[in-house]
Amino acid sequence: MNKDTLNIYHTPTEKNYLCLCLNTDIFTADCRKYMLDCFLNYSVNPNLRFHSRIDKIIDDVIREKINIPHKFRMRLESRHCIESRIIYFRFRVLDKSCLQCNVFLRGLSDEMKEALSDERIDFAVLYEGIQGSQQDTDTDDKDGFCGSQPQVPFLADGTCPVR
Repeated sequence: MNKDTLNIYHTPTEKNYLCLCLNTDIFTADCRKYMLDCFLNYSVNPNLRFHSRIDKIIDDVIREKINIPHKFRMRLESRHCIESRIIYFRFRVLDKSCLQCNVFLRGLSDEMKEALSDERIDFAVLYEGIQGSQQDTDTDDKDGFCGSQPQVPFLADGTCPVR
């Protein structure tokens, strides 16, 4: 487990906030794994956009535009991906109240729980993994179903039960 700390200065409140980012090494490795090498140093790289995205999310949390816990994804376009498909990097943002609640800490390693127990931390960002690779064909969280549910179920032989 890798942990990085970000000091975020919020200008309207003139306060510094400490944000702990966990599993950033895995996120960086995933970016390198799925990005075409020619795009690694450009702004299409989610790893390069990460800090500005976190800064914007923390600002929105402080301004109460979004609620915590908050899940977000960073997108890698198919034209920049080795697999030629859209990849989403999934994250979760937690604040102090979430960190004190055991519900959000379930499933985390003891090392992560210890890192999150630091009283100075205002926010935590957890990298949860990728969504949309060849191994994960369901990219839209709809359990493989696209569109609205059919209103009339069909029987196995293809006939409509209403007729």
